[in-house]
Amino acid sequence: MHEEHNRVGGMLYVLMLVIALAFGGFVWQLYGGPAAPHIAAPSEPYKITPSPNAANAPDDAEQNAFFNSLDGHENHNAAATPRPGPEVAGATPAPVASAQTGAPQLATAPSFAGSGPFVAQLAALQSEAAVQAAWTRLSSRAPNLFGQAHLDVQRADLGQRGIYFRVRAGYFADRANASRFCNRIRQMGQDCIPVAR
Repeated sequence: MHEEHNRVGGMLYVLMLVIALAFGGFVWQLYGGPAAPHIAAPSEPYKITPSPNAANAPDDAEQNAFFNSLDGHENHNAAATPRPGPEVAGATPAPVASAQTGAPQLATAPSFAGSGPFVAQLAALQSEAAVQAAWTRLSSRAPNLFGQAHLDVQRADLGQRGIYFRVRAGYFADRANASRFCNRIRQMGQDCIPVAR
């Protein structure tokens, strides 16, 4: 019994020694391997005189104005760019000059139909309760565009993906008017797809 106990203790001692050596070898390999290559800094100066071609590049003020415009900051020193005014229901759109021909072209607004075969799909929601809130949010962003639009909700059972409620604006006599409506919605940063009812 005592001899068996000594044999088990010796085996455990040898096993612990092997584990310690393996761990030590791993640490040695990890930290004692070849050193990382040393990259020397260039000897020439890091500031150089710009080449003559650099005169065509935008200066810092132009670049700052561009990046500030992306961040939503206004550049008060820049020349003002006129923006189109709000849409007026029933008003004739102002002519827009074509860059290629110089001839004015009318920016066409979508026309709604009482009960047309086309709609513009704005969203697909999994909650029927969220439909009215989504419609109110979208229509409040462009009240003149949504002035004659009707809310059309289509329930769609997509099997394992669940049931969705498609929020759609209508109605349009043809796909062209639904596309015009969607083009204006996309300019607001919202997805929109013209579809048949």
